[in-house]
Amino acid sequence: KPQAVWWQFVRLAVGGVLPQLRRGWRVARGLLFAAYAWLLFGALFIVVLAAAAISPGKRTWQIAQRCARLFFWLCRIPLAMRGRENLPPSGAVVIASNHTSYLDGAVLLAILPWRNNAFVAKRELREGFITRTLVMGLGAQFVERFDVQKSAEHADELAQAARRGVSLIVFPEGTLVRHTGLMPFRAGAFLSAAQAAIPVVPVALRGVRSVLRDGTWYPRRAPISVTVGAPVAPDGGDWNAAVRLRDQVRKQILRHCGEPDLS
Repeated sequence: KPQAVWWQFVRLAVGGVLPQLRRGWRVARGLLFAAYAWLLFGALFIVVLAAAAISPGKRTWQIAQRCARLFFWLCRIPLAMRGRENLPPSGAVVIASNHTSYLDGAVLLAILPWRNNAFVAKRELREGFITRTLVMGLGAQFVERFDVQKSAEHADELAQAARRGVSLIVFPEGTLVRHTGLMPFRAGAFLSAAQAAIPVVPVALRGVRSVLRDGTWYPRRAPISVTVGAPVAPDGGDWNAAVRLRDQVRKQILRHCGEPDLS
């Protein structure tokens, strides 16, 4: 029996509206998650900032670590870590990681144990009260990115800090970009490791860019994996040894980060 014309129109209308409703729901759900994630991040950030102002150092790191873990757990963003056994049980190291997102620091905070850690941060972060309080509370070591002479001086300062037992956490790409890929590594931190005769531990982050890409403030849910590679010891204390060290570490990170080589 032929269907009534009005019923055919109803079916066509519903068939056209349903896909739009599904798309609208996906967009709304994404916006709700983004708002929730930023509200949660802001609340936890205030806690960490207060700790950094009151009790800088190990205590701030421990509080920041708990807050970072709580953030990813409440956002239902799974963190998987492989190669934990590659972290030396004691002694100073340089931890070198690829830089994919503004959340990279939070990921490393969540998974790295305390060992007198210090992020190596660009000197510009000292200019703002909030960023200065936060990074100094976490024991940051500052470096100059654009002045070659000062960069060399800072490499010496980092080597001295490492000799005192400070484990340095660096992003040797030196900057953050939106597009996917592993950029060339700067050699400064590797020169510090060579001068201090301490190993470099490669850490490959994967999936963080999918959660929050550079240039956007719209976080998404995606699994994150952290792979800790085998420590690489310097074979000398000069510039050539630093370059060899850099290349070996970058090779390990490239193998596990799941992104193309942009060098």
